[in-house]
Amino acid sequence: MKIDYKNFEIEVIDDKNYILNSNNNFRQYQKIYFEESKFQPTTKHAVIIKEYGIEISSVIICETEGATGIYENSCIIEDDKIWIRVSNKIYCLKIPSLEIIWQKEFDQFTNFCFYKLEEDFLIHGELEIFRITKNGEIIWSFGGRDIWVNPEGSEEFTIKNNVILLVDFESNRYILDFDGKLLEDIPK
Repeated sequence: MKIDYKNFEIEVIDDKNYILNSNNNFRQYQKIYFEESKFQPTTKHAVIIKEYGIEISSVIICETEGATGIYENSCIIEDDKIWIRVSNKIYCLKIPSLEIIWQKEFDQFTNFCFYKLEEDFLIHGELEIFRITKNGEIIWSFGGRDIWVNPEGSEEFTIKNNVILLVDFESNRYILDFDGKLLEDIPK
């Protein structure tokens, strides 16, 4: 995914083939964010920043929890920052240096995607839905009867008409307001 921001071209990619501590990688990054672990990373997302076509910074972020890919709602860019969802964490990085401002685990397993909501963010996690500030502080969280994945093909997470519509694994439906208050609970 490529995003134009000010004088920068920001590319966000899923570099599945990257091998930690190898000189044989197709691409080398200026920074690597990975806490050493006994586990191999399940997710490897990279951010590359170019200015006038010249690469000025790059980072690969590796995490060991639920595997995620790069999609439309994988990152948010504004205020000279990029917030990127990697596995079960959100990283906030400075633009253009890509230095970490903060990083924090939210859902225990996986953060599927996240969205801008007013001056905050909403995270669609596997177990919970979170509303957080731009500084990573949790405003509220909400869990249903089951995980936020639906095998029947229903959209699990939708923001519409000033409410949040949720469907869990068992097809139970929930409607929340933006303050995290449950407005309706509709069992299957």
